[in-house]
Amino acid sequence: MTVEFKKIRNTASILNPMNAFQEDRQSTEIRFDPLTGVKRLFNAGLTEKAKMFYQPADENLIEMIVNKTKETCIFCPQNLEKVTPKFPPDILPEGRFRKGDSWVFPNLFQIYEVTAIGIIGKDHFLKTDEFSPEILKNCFSTIIDFLQAVHSRRPEYKYAIFGMNYLPPAASSQVHPHIQIYMSRDPFTYVDCMMRESNAYLERNAKNFWQDLIETEKKLGERYVGSTGNVEWMASFSPMANNEFIGILPEKSNYFEYNDKDLDGITEGLSKVFSFYKKDLRMGSFNYILYSGPLGEKSNSFRSSVRVATRPNFNGNYISDIHLAPLFYMEDWFANVPEYLAGRLRDYF
Repeated sequence: MTVEFKKIRNTASILNPMNAFQEDRQSTEIRFDPLTGVKRLFNAGLTEKAKMFYQPADENLIEMIVNKTKETCIFCPQNLEKVTPKFPPDILPEGRFRKGDSWVFPNLFQIYEVTAIGIIGKDHFLKTDEFSPEILKNCFSTIIDFLQAVHSRRPEYKYAIFGMNYLPPAASSQVHPHIQIYMSRDPFTYVDCMMRESNAYLERNAKNFWQDLIETEKKLGERYVGSTGNVEWMASFSPMANNEFIGILPEKSNYFEYNDKDLDGITEGLSKVFSFYKKDLRMGSFNYILYSGPLGEKSNSFRSSVRVATRPNFNGNYISDIHLAPLFYMEDWFANVPEYLAGRLRDYF
């Protein structure tokens, strides 16, 4: 196997006051991302700590906010065309982009050359397990059509990325389901890293890393979950966030190569993962992102993928899962090991 799943197991001890100060030997594990080499840490005992600090979602609080914001929501059909901004004619002559119940328009605050919002549908709120493949597919296809329209006028904006923050713990300021969309002349930092490492892997091994990863994970069977259409799903060996899964499109390197079956595979898989989060893990907030190489440029080394992970549940005593380690020294640790998560998610595929 060319793909290396490097891990280091350690043991740490404390004298535990919850057990009369008897020795408590805890097993920890360090894992290294097989593409980038980034280090992640695990301790299964953190699951109990998470139960103490991260409370169940407060459904009454969520319902109260949904009801309170419904009439004034800027993303709902009755307000959207009155209050959302438009693109200038040289970017998008029609100002906003629409297909069915999905819209794309500028974010009020621009970060990249194009910073936009994609509205998933007309419903003011969707629960975690209510994101059907059909709803997601219409929005994703609308976004890709929008990117093509802008790219045709601004071909130098060849890097694009889009993803979702769901509920305030995932950094959403609006409960109406929406997606963040970015376009730029320059590659996004992590995408740039993945492209460079993918190319280096190809040069070293004369093989595509992503294809090797899929084949190796299937052979091992520890983290591989299953496929939906053209998308292969697995738990991340060395995740970037909690309860993380990735879906890889083994033949596609950028959004403009997607076909109908690709979108079916992405949206069906995400819908299954969301149901798993809600019903199995009892988690109700998440982030996901779809990665793409340069628009319209076929890559031999890089492959497009989707990454999805949970965030803490929304309640009145919310505690963030972003702490000083990932923020200031770029290391993070997790409780649920990927092999455990993959085994649980398989029942949904």
